[in-house]
Amino acid sequence: MIRRREALAGMMTTGAALAVPAPLRAASAAAPSSLDVTSMAGRQRTFLMMRGALDEDLVTNWVQANYYGVVEDRMEPLFNVVSAVFSRTRALADGAYQQVTFELAWFTDIATGKALDTFRNPYTNKDCKIPSGGFAPSSTRFDKDLSFHLPKEMPGLQLEHEVLPIVTRGNDVWVTERIRSAASFPGAARPFRYSDSTVMHAQASDLQRPGATRVTSNVSYTNVVSWRPWLEMGDHPGHLTASGVGRQNATRDSMPPAWLEATEARRPDVFKDPAALLAPLWDTKA
Repeated sequence: MIRRREALAGMMTTGAALAVPAPLRAASAAAPSSLDVTSMAGRQRTFLMMRGALDEDLVTNWVQANYYGVVEDRMEPLFNVVSAVFSRTRALADGAYQQVTFELAWFTDIATGKALDTFRNPYTNKDCKIPSGGFAPSSTRFDKDLSFHLPKEMPGLQLEHEVLPIVTRGNDVWVTERIRSAASFPGAARPFRYSDSTVMHAQASDLQRPGATRVTSNVSYTNVVSWRPWLEMGDHPGHLTASGVGRQNATRDSMPPAWLEATEARRPDVFKDPAALLAPLWDTKA
């Protein structure tokens, strides 16, 4: 997972049609009188507006979640996570879209909400050092059928991605995106597995607004993950799971305070110019 930037007050506004190329302006202005969520073009438009944008301006998303250890039938609260993702999206000549993203996440203490540097593992009674600093920016591609592609094949990685049929009820629209992955590493007895389900909820009236290129959508998030290596669990049975909430196309005042505090103290460059973090990949045309 991975993502991006701009000056915090300006970067996190949920603009509509800012600097939109002419073909995209024409397409978004022609929003159907009843929302199309079944055709290939309708699914692509709805998904991109709820997950990112049809324009090329910066998008800010966030998630906050509670992590648990799961051994047999017992869930043990361990720590929390706050994450922000910055992205830019552009249309490609073949009708697909490229998305460049940067993610910065902090594991936080359940009681205090402060970002953690170490964590006392209750299964081993060891103090574990927590890595931090975010991931390098990444580029992905969504084809017209919403199939998901990395820029190059990664040895040892198995990845399944799917967008479920879009659900509508009156003015409510839900999109569910699922990812299942397994990464094998030399010398590791078992692959590292990561799976998640993200449910985005928006309003049909916002999606149909003339000229709109993005909407704010609320998120429900669940994952199931192998023990993270920094927990030093060895062959201990079990895994991690997390559940939480978030927002796509978020404003600053909706950001988790724990993320704002930790980022200001530890990664002030993200506040200064988050878009600059995307520039090396964004400036390289797909």
